[in-house]
Amino acid sequence: MVEKAAESADREDMTMVIEGIEGLFKRLPVALYRSAPNGELLAANPALAALLGYESSEDLFEQFENVETVYIDPSKRELWLNQISESGEVHDFDVELRRRDGSSVWVQDTARAVYDDDGRLMYCEGALLDVTDKVKAKKARDEFVATVSHELRNPISVLLGLAQELASDYESFSDDERREISDVMARQADDASWIIEDLLVAYREDMSRVTVFSEEFDVIDEVQRVMESFDAEVGLQVESDSTRVIADPRRTRQILRNLVSNAIRYGGNEVFVRVRRDGGLVAVDVCDDGPALDADEAQRIFESYERGSGLLDAKSVGLGLSVARKLAGLMNGYLDYRHDGQYSSFIVTLPAAP
Repeated sequence: MVEKAAESADREDMTMVIEGIEGLFKRLPVALYRSAPNGELLAANPALAALLGYESSEDLFEQFENVETVYIDPSKRELWLNQISESGEVHDFDVELRRRDGSSVWVQDTARAVYDDDGRLMYCEGALLDVTDKVKAKKARDEFVATVSHELRNPISVLLGLAQELASDYESFSDDERREISDVMARQADDASWIIEDLLVAYREDMSRVTVFSEEFDVIDEVQRVMESFDAEVGLQVESDSTRVIADPRRTRQILRNLVSNAIRYGGNEVFVRVRRDGGLVAVDVCDDGPALDADEAQRIFESYERGSGLLDAKSVGLGLSVARKLAGLMNGYLDYRHDGQYSSFIVTLPAAP
C-alpha cells in the first residue's frame, strides 16, 4: 500500500512538472518551436504564432504547411540545416521569414538538434528573436555609406581630374586658364561640402537643422553649373525669358544634382533639362525617355531609402529624392514626378522673382 502511494505521489509530481514546463512554454514571450527533419512543425508556442502573424498556436497549425515555406530565401534553410547537422547547434542565425499576410520579419534563430539513442536526428528545437529593427538599422547605415559615395563621386572626380591636369602640365596653361580651372575646383569643393552636410542631416531626418538663404537669381545659371559637373550629354531647353527665382542657389543645385544624376544613371538614353514658367512659379523639368513609374512607385520613391522597382540597381538608394523634395519645400517650392507618354520628368517648381 505504501509503495503504491509513493508511486502515485511520484506520478503526480511528474505531472505537475510536465504541466509546469508546458505552461512555461506557452507563457514565454519568446517564440519557441520544435520541428521534424522533414520540416514538419511539431510544436509552437503563442509567441511564435504571433511572430508569424497568426492569431493562436491552433490557428498556426491549421494554416501552416511546412517550415521551409516561410523562408524568403530557400538557400538559407539549406545553410541552417547544414550547420545544425555538422555541429548539432545553430547560434544567432539571422534569416528573413514570410508572415501569414505576405510581409516579412527578420529573426535570429538559436536551435539545437535532438537525437535518439541510435544517433538518429528526431527533431530540432529552438527560439526566434525578432531582430527586424536591428536589420533595418544596419541596412540604413549601409545605404547611407552608399549614398555618400554616390553623391560625392561627381564633384570629387571633377576635382581630381582638374588637379591632375594642372599638376602635370601647369606651364601650358595661361593665367586666365589657371584661374578658370581654380574657380571650377573651388565650386566643386564647395558643392562637396554641402552634399556632406545635407546627407548627414537627411540621415538623421532632422530637416530643422537645414538652413535656407533665399535670394534672387537666374535658375539657368545653376542648371548650367550642375550640368558642367557631368561627363554625360545632357540637353538644355529654355522655354521662357523669365527664369529668375527667389530661392537658395546652393540648395537648388543640390536638388538638380540629385535629379540629373538619377536621370543619367537610371533613366533612358536621352536626358535633358527644360526650364519654363508655370504661372507664378519657375519649373525645372529633368527629363529622360526611360520607362514610366506606376502611381504607387511615383509616391514611394520620395521616401527615404526607397527605390523604383526594376529601375535602379542593387547599389542605388532613394535618399536623394527624399532630401530633394524636402529642400524644395523649405524654399516654398515642390518636387513631383510625371510621365507624359514619352518622357519621365522630375519637376522642381520654385517661386518666380517679381
